Amino acid sequence: MSGEGPTPSPERPDDLGGHPKGTLAILGVYGLLFVVGWLIMYFWVFVPRGVLTE
Repeated sequence: MSGEGPTPSPERPDDLGGHPKGTLAILGVYGLLFVVGWLIMYFWVFVPRGVLTE
C-alpha cells in the first residue's frame, strides 16, 4: 500500500454532482412566465377595479 488514493477512471466525468446543463435556463423561463402572468393579472384585473373602499 503506497498511501495514494484511488485513481479516477477516465470514463467517469469530474462534475458528477453538478446540475444538468440548461436547468438554470428552464428555471429562468418559469420565473419569467410567473412574473409576466402576475403583471398581467395586476394590470388587467386589479388596477381597473380601483382601490378598496368601505
